Amino acid sequence: MYKLFIADDEQLVVETLSEMIDWDAFGVRIIGTANNGKQALERILQSDPDIVLTDIRMPGLNGLDLIRTLKENGRKAECIIVSGYSEFEYAKEAIELEAVDYLIKPAELDEVARTVSRAIQRLGRKADQTGNNPEFRIAKALDRAVFTDLIVHGKRPSFDQTPYGQYDQFAVILIGSPATLLLERMKDKGIADALLSFLTNRGIVVDLLYEQQKVILLCMANLKEDAPLTEILIAAAATFSNDGSWDDTLLSFAIGPVVTEIMHMHVSYLAAYKACQMGLFFGAPVMDASSWTEITRISERIVSDWSNQIQSFIRYEQKEFEAMLERWTEWGTKQFIAPDTLKKTGAQWANRLHDLIGQDYGIKIERVTGDRNRLIEEIHEAPDWASLKKICMDLAQSVQFYLNVTKTTLKEKVVHEIKAYLESHYHENIQLDQLAERFDLNASYVSNLYSKSTGQTILEYVTLLRIRQAKKMLRGSSFKISKISTNVGYDNQRYFCQVFKKHVGVSPSQYREEHMIKSEGDHSPIG
Repeated sequence: MYKLFIADDEQLVVETLSEMIDWDAFGVRIIGTANNGKQALERILQSDPDIVLTDIRMPGLNGLDLIRTLKENGRKAECIIVSGYSEFEYAKEAIELEAVDYLIKPAELDEVARTVSRAIQRLGRKADQTGNNPEFRIAKALDRAVFTDLIVHGKRPSFDQTPYGQYDQFAVILIGSPATLLLERMKDKGIADALLSFLTNRGIVVDLLYEQQKVILLCMANLKEDAPLTEILIAAAATFSNDGSWDDTLLSFAIGPVVTEIMHMHVSYLAAYKACQMGLFFGAPVMDASSWTEITRISERIVSDWSNQIQSFIRYEQKEFEAMLERWTEWGTKQFIAPDTLKKTGAQWANRLHDLIGQDYGIKIERVTGDRNRLIEEIHEAPDWASLKKICMDLAQSVQFYLNVTKTTLKEKVVHEIKAYLESHYHENIQLDQLAERFDLNASYVSNLYSKSTGQTILEYVTLLRIRQAKKMLRGSSFKISKISTNVGYDNQRYFCQVFKKHVGVSPSQYREEHMIKSEGDHSPIG
């Protein structure tokens, strides 16, 4: 029979726990009770129970100090806390003291009984020092090289699988952090031991590996009555990811999906690895990788849908841009979209932004933003969402600032320069592509900008300049019409005559005859 001691300042609680549970059925007998901590300490030191069930806040000595004092006195009793206080600091200290569990009042009697059963199992494991201990057998059967090949690399090494036959649930907890020497820091702060104790006390066998700045916990269990393995692992992750001793260090606990065979552990690891990367990217402390397949599917669908609407979200106006970033943030924090997919989306947006500015303003914004390829590379290399968001914000703000300063005068300046160029080169064979290249602009932009600003096309203005000059030469010179045609830019005299008559109403020869008779010697400006 295992000996149980109950300590609680409420006598009703002591009596309920003593009388309302069939302790004989569990192989347990109560050897003592107490209503204050000091009394409990004296009686426990005398009776040396196997299991202590204690409240925290008691007169004389609180439950945590009671457990600590028992350990200092070399007592090996397994301790269970039943408390009306759910403060995290209490629970954290209880874990550090290797308590079997921390139950919140009013605790169900069945829950108390199950916890005592776990304490008994723990006593049995501690008593077994002959090599039959499961943790010992696993450490012996699965050395680190085999562990790495099986779990991390997905290989199928040959090893003795007998120790794993007793387990029907396997899963990986992956702990990632940008901090260096993660495992060493966990050990120095006692967190690794506390985490292992948390899981072991709940009937989970754990082996540990440190691989590429990530701590890998191989968890194995055969849980018939307790909570499912995934729920226990998530509870452990939630508890230790909130541990204040990490200061500002970012941690991400990823829980891999449960598999039923040790040889399938790579599946759990791979999903946990991807989820851990996502957790680190978005700053999420706990990630349940069992939903990774769904996350991937949703990611592709979201980006596909967004790509179809990219035109409406791409503009560089502040309102639309902020709406776009809010949407991306929502996708990430709700685990709807994977980091790699979001980076592709960011690169797509940046490329389209450059293209649209070229179309709308006819300028190469790389003058302001720098090399486009380097920018896209920075987006793909962003280590976290904050960095990616900043790259996008900096790009949008630099573009917006440039356009706010230049867009009101840019068009006028470009149109003025185009007109000045045409007035000097109207007699040449002007090609739109060459004109656009001269001003480092898009050809369609040049054409549209000039038309909207002046009310006429570039061809119409060139034709006007040529006709004006031809009229001047017809009035003031004796050049042959073929010579005048060539001088104003028409190699074909017949075509020149057709264009001239269309715009003036008479042929070049008629115009010369009429104006020489009416205003001979007139040297007025072209008009």
